[in-house]
Amino acid sequence: MSMNKGLKITLIIVIALWLAKPAFSQSDNANINVRFSVPEIAVVDIEPDYNNIEFSVNASASPGGEPVVENVSNESVWINYSSAIRLTGNKRMINVQISDNDVPPGISFYIEASAASGLGSANQGISTGKVRVTHEPRPIITGIGSCYTGDGVNMGHELHYFLEISDFTKIESAANQVFTVMYTITDN
Repeated sequence: MSMNKGLKITLIIVIALWLAKPAFSQSDNANINVRFSVPEIAVVDIEPDYNNIEFSVNASASPGGEPVVENVSNESVWINYSSAIRLTGNKRMINVQISDNDVPPGISFYIEASAASGLGSANQGISTGKVRVTHEPRPIITGIGSCYTGDGVNMGHELHYFLEISDFTKIESAANQVFTVMYTITDN
């Protein structure tokens, strides 16, 4: 056998063994299953925690003029929420209603939620605009998906409160009228 032919055969065998090496090597793998669950979440909060909005109804500066309603609370109020819905679940909404006592006769009370602040996650809800608040639940924010707004002032939706004289003939003088407003996050 010639040297060239022997070298060629040796090279062919070396190359064949080198290419076949992955077929003969061993593989060692292990697997583990990871399980977790995310419960449905529906949490709502008002910030800051001072819990009072104050209005004053004062006489007009001119005789015979309509009384002036003034919001004397000077802090902004924000509604924060977290929501995790089922994959096939409906979106959520936040309802508002008077839960304790009554708005005095001749007075109407309204709340308006601003657009979401943009902080937190996607899928936050949409304001329904200015809503008259009564003892019946009414939506102020709708279309809430799985999301969170962040916690605190300047997070979520800013709430604006309005007290309006709707029928002056029913107004009676009274000191410190108080009623309670309740916010509830529910499925649509």
